[in-house]
Amino acid sequence: MFDTKNALIEKLKTNQEKLNDDEYIGEDGLPYCKTCGGARYFCVNDEKGIYMRTIWCKHRKEEQQRAEEEEARRKRIEEFNARQESSLIGNRYKNIRFKDARITEHNREAYEKCKRYLEQSEAMLKENIGLYIHGENSTGKTYLTACLCNELVWQRWRCVYTNLATILSQIRGTYGSRGGSENSILQRLQNYDFVFIDDLGKEFIGRDYNPASSKWAEEKFFEIINARYNANAPIIFSSNYTIAELESVLGFDKAIVERINEMATRVIKLTGDDFRQTARASKSTLAKKYGI
Repeated sequence: MFDTKNALIEKLKTNQEKLNDDEYIGEDGLPYCKTCGGARYFCVNDEKGIYMRTIWCKHRKEEQQRAEEEEARRKRIEEFNARQESSLIGNRYKNIRFKDARITEHNREAYEKCKRYLEQSEAMLKENIGLYIHGENSTGKTYLTACLCNELVWQRWRCVYTNLATILSQIRGTYGSRGGSENSILQRLQNYDFVFIDDLGKEFIGRDYNPASSKWAEEKFFEIINARYNANAPIIFSSNYTIAELESVLGFDKAIVERINEMATRVIKLTGDDFRQTARASKSTLAKKYGI
């Protein structure tokens, strides 16, 4: 055996090593953590001689764990932000989550269903279970679907949040262009885990004034949803119209309505609340505060 204390002192003298600010010398001559009292080193005496090895006290382990958790959190937030950019959610909705939603007696059931959809997202994708969320203006359809999209992105699913007008504009942009093709757009939509199509139907209001353009848009829309259908991949729709009204009010082709009805496994209705009116009233009160 050897004298641990003397060996340590000799080691400190020889290598001019110093204690860290958070260490003290214990009765055995070895450094200990001032916070938890745990040993920081142990002395080894073998054929190589007398030397010290570092060990992790409880405090250092906890500090390391916190640092690793913080780094993992930072990377996850960076990844979330990158995925969110590709989801195309605008600035108004990019930071909202379920915890930020204003829950009322009218929308509680809808939010609970969407939360369960999120909890079972792996099964929802595997079983190709989509949603059709509808209701009158200002009932919070976009807010609800944006919350669901952000939550899915946080779970690392590949999502895109868009609307039919944007997709059609992208398709038109490929005509006569060498930078892309209509098939590449459809392929990209096919590759997402979850596709959100917001405010379906408004593109076809007044379609009688431009029947040719409306017919083209309807044909492309069928190709879009058919690409997802063939990929066995879900779509989450939101609309002011019921599925039946897509045909009876907007004049959608029956084949499109049937395909939507098949893909929208669950239909959720939002009623009662007028969140835009509430927001306007709040801004009006704020404006009065500034004398406007």
